[in-house]
Amino acid sequence: MRGLCSQFAVAWLVSLGVGCSSAPIRYYTLTPTPDETLPASASTPLIDVRVLHIPSQLNRAELTVRTGPTEVTLLENERWVSPVRDEVKDALRLELQRRLSRMPGLNAAYTKLTLDIDVRQFEVQLGQYALLEASWSASLSAAGERSSGARTKACTFKADERIQPGYAGIVEGYQREIAALAAAIVAVLTSPANGIDASCY
Repeated sequence: MRGLCSQFAVAWLVSLGVGCSSAPIRYYTLTPTPDETLPASASTPLIDVRVLHIPSQLNRAELTVRTGPTEVTLLENERWVSPVRDEVKDALRLELQRRLSRMPGLNAAYTKLTLDIDVRQFEVQLGQYALLEASWSASLSAAGERSSGARTKACTFKADERIQPGYAGIVEGYQREIAALAAAIVAVLTSPANGIDASCY
C-alpha cells in the first residue's frame, strides 16, 4: 500500500511539474531559403529597400492574428526573429534579387534599384487568410544617374492568400505574398511602358 502511495505521489509531482513548465517559444522569419539554382557569380543591381511605414500594431515581437471583427490576439509563444519592418525589408530584397539575377540584359543596363514601400495592411486570420496591401515606388538607375533613374514606377499591390492551418501556415502565406509583390515590381519595372502608373498591381 505504501509503495502504491509513493508511486501515486511521484506521478502527481511529475504531472504538476509538466503543468507548470512554460510552453516553448518558436521563432519565424519571412526570409526565403537560399536559391541553390542561382550561379554564385550572378550579379544584380544594388537593391535598396526602404519600408517607410508599417501598421503600428505590428511593431512587436509576437505574431498577431485577427480573431473577430474588432479583436486581435497576440500569440505570446509565436514570435518574429527580428522586427516585422526588417523581416519585410529583407525578404523583399532577397526576392527581388532572385528575379533580377535571371535578367542579364537588365543587369547590364542598370546598377541600382531603389524601392520605397508603405505597408497598409498586414494581417492574418488563423487557418483562413493572410492579407498584404501596400503602395510602392521604385526606380532603376544606370551608372552615373541620380536615384530618379530612367525607369520610375509608383503602384499599389494587394494579395489575399488562403493559408493552411497552424502557425507555420501564417508565415508561409506571408512569404508567398512577398514573393508575389517582388514579381509584380520586377514585371512593372521591366515592362516596355515608362512613366508612372498609380493603378498597377
